[in-house]
Amino acid sequence: MLGKLIKYELPAMGRKLLPLYAAWAIAALLLGLTAEFSDSPSDFMLAISVILYTAIATAVTVISIVMIVQRYSSSLLGNEGYFYHILPVGTASHIGTKLISATVWVVITMFVAFLTGLLVVLGIVIAQGIGFDEVMRGFKLMLEINYPEHMWLYLGEGIILMIASIIKTIMQIYAALTIGYQASNHTTLASIAAFILLLVFESVVGRNIMPSMVSVVFSANGVIDFDNIFVPSILISIAFSALYFLICKVLLDKRLNLG
Repeated sequence: MLGKLIKYELPAMGRKLLPLYAAWAIAALLLGLTAEFSDSPSDFMLAISVILYTAIATAVTVISIVMIVQRYSSSLLGNEGYFYHILPVGTASHIGTKLISATVWVVITMFVAFLTGLLVVLGIVIAQGIGFDEVMRGFKLMLEINYPEHMWLYLGEGIILMIASIIKTIMQIYAALTIGYQASNHTTLASIAAFILLLVFESVVGRNIMPSMVSVVFSANGVIDFDNIFVPSILISIAFSALYFLICKVLLDKRLNLG
């Protein structure tokens, strides 16, 4: 049943985001093509391209956040909650489905943002008439750079931290919404207030933890030890995510009021 819920949930966000991704990619390529001629009368086209790219990027970000909020609140806290809560699926599975879907689309959005950056570069390469051989020579030079020791390990830890932080932020939003819906009136304002309080809570906990982390950031030779940055940060994100998940589950099981 969990798999069926995920198969339903993923396309629900994709139907609105995929067309925006395509428009974003086109705007990125257009921006790269017009950037080469920025010193010519086509400056107007460059300005239009920048505005278009920025507008679409902003739209993707805003719509992603709105849909994360909407898919959770309408499905589990709003009118659709009557339908979802009679399904033979536990509350944890419902929360997990929303979390997995939201995380996947946030990661996809970040990957698309990276790809649009490459498309801007591709547009510049095309406009300048740079040949394939020159591009490959540039890649070869990048591969010959002496990268720091354990760079790939740190890169992997950084990616894991990024995903853990995304999950933590999404669960923080879910927890704030669930707490806010305990109010009989003005649930939106209550949810915003709950989110701010959760941010304050994280800040207070962070201030107590960070001093002990800073003392082990540098290795014996004075070089930054990324293991002592990434690993504790990952564990902290996991701990907060688990706490927010527990808040959502307990309130949905014990205090949910769909009336």
